[in-house]
Amino acid sequence: MLRTLLIIVLVPMAALVAWLALGGRSLRADFVLTTLEPRTLDPQRVSWLPDIQLTMTLFEGLTRLNERTFQPEPAVATHWDVDATQTQYTFYLRPEARWSNGEPVVAEDFRFAWLRTLDPRCEAPYANLLFVLAGAEAFYRSRLNDDAADDAPAETVGVEVVNERALRVRLAHPCSYFLELTSFVTYAPAHRPTAERWAYRDGKVLRSTQHLYTRPEYIVCNGAFVLTRWDFKQRLWFERNPHYWDAANIHLRTIEAIITSDPNGALIAYETGRVDLVSPIERSVAAALRAAQAAGQRQDFHSNDLFATYFYRVNTRRPPLDNPDLRKALSLAIDRRALCDHVMRLGETPAFTLVPRTARELMARPTGDGGTVYYEPPAGLGATLSAEARVALAREYLRKSGYDRMTQQRPIEIAFPPEPEQRLIAEAIQSMWERVLGIRVELRVVESMVLSSRVRDLDYDVARGNWFGDYMDPSTFLGLFVTDDGHNLTGWSNAEYDRLVAAAAREVDNARRYALLQAAERLLCEEELPILPIFHRRGNHVLKTRFGNLYDNPRDLLPIHRAQIVE
Repeated sequence: MLRTLLIIVLVPMAALVAWLALGGRSLRADFVLTTLEPRTLDPQRVSWLPDIQLTMTLFEGLTRLNERTFQPEPAVATHWDVDATQTQYTFYLRPEARWSNGEPVVAEDFRFAWLRTLDPRCEAPYANLLFVLAGAEAFYRSRLNDDAADDAPAETVGVEVVNERALRVRLAHPCSYFLELTSFVTYAPAHRPTAERWAYRDGKVLRSTQHLYTRPEYIVCNGAFVLTRWDFKQRLWFERNPHYWDAANIHLRTIEAIITSDPNGALIAYETGRVDLVSPIERSVAAALRAAQAAGQRQDFHSNDLFATYFYRVNTRRPPLDNPDLRKALSLAIDRRALCDHVMRLGETPAFTLVPRTARELMARPTGDGGTVYYEPPAGLGATLSAEARVALAREYLRKSGYDRMTQQRPIEIAFPPEPEQRLIAEAIQSMWERVLGIRVELRVVESMVLSSRVRDLDYDVARGNWFGDYMDPSTFLGLFVTDDGHNLTGWSNAEYDRLVAAAAREVDNARRYALLQAAERLLCEEELPILPIFHRRGNHVLKTRFGNLYDNPRDLLPIHRAQIVE
């Protein structure tokens, strides 16, 4: 198989020699994976998936997600109480929870970390995940200016230390997925003396030294592993934390993360035995591996549905795209099935809605009568029609929009970054729009940072969008498109949509809550179309068959610290 793979990836000889040289090292970790150079391993400031995966080995919150069911279970907290209003939680910390230096993890470690996250000067990308806490958003927004006089006091945020082993949390409104949020790395505790030495002290960010906070020489963490070595652009080395409360169930002694941006080299290292896990895999190679798997030739390739959707944003303030009928025509003209089967080729699901319906079972919620309710996305515009009927309806909406193909002065532009996958998708959709609607479409390759700036400034026609759900609930998707959300970036504002999402956030009854969110998604994906959902993503990786206890993860985050050697 190695010979076949070499032909597939066409890896340069220099890269191959470099990877094989790594394989000659005498010291090998129990588990080896490849990763990109981490931007940070600070749990309050981490945002990229590869970095979050590594940070999960170092820090743990009040809860964690079960590796099989993906449902929250006790972690630092042994148990919790919830009041009748479902807005007050009291978490009880396990006495055996320890930091890597042996000190106990206490309630103040969580309060300090959460308040740091809510300081905008810390630039925590996921600070908004804490806005479910009472007073949290007001606390955050009061610090957006340079006037300390109007800063809301810390006591206004709904997190209170009852004693060293008890933390009381007040929510702004009921949140049926709150225990899942507390498993996310942003909610992890901080070892206050270490943080105050290097990163954050007396409400001030220590910018000149905060990068040292998670360096091997200084890091104090509470997770299953400790970072003991970080060779810049080469590798990270993790060793089992003897003070971790659940150390008896951690079977690896060491983990090595080899840093590379070369996917082909990573795969060669995997095939030669130097590496145990590579994720993700370049699309064309993944397609070849998937075919080999289907033919019974490989058992180590994994591919699964992700809680993620690929879509196109539309600038709804720029004519002629300010017309919802034209946006409907563009959406209906996309042959999603053909794009999934012939362009993506990894089993992706055509998307007519934003929330992945493939995650239905993972969004189960209890009802007041002891039953279970599941989120059911609306059908989505044209989803129930045949391909021929969708084409006919697309042309009808084009006619209704008043768009004149003969007199239109400029083409509609699709902007995308210089990535092979983005080009393939854009070229396919360009062909569909020109063939079905007869409109002129121009492709524009724009460097990623420049494109992000243009999208923020609404200086685009159509641009690619991608969203991976942060927690298993439709609100992680639908909250993106309320009027003032920083991810909206379409110029679209709809009072009824905002009302529905806000009402759902306050609703205690899960069945009514899901009905409100479904109505909001119907407005978004059937009536207004500021975005054009295209497909729901799939993840892929290769994992040596001698490892077990790593299950396909809908958020594309494998809990590598829980891996076991089964051979």
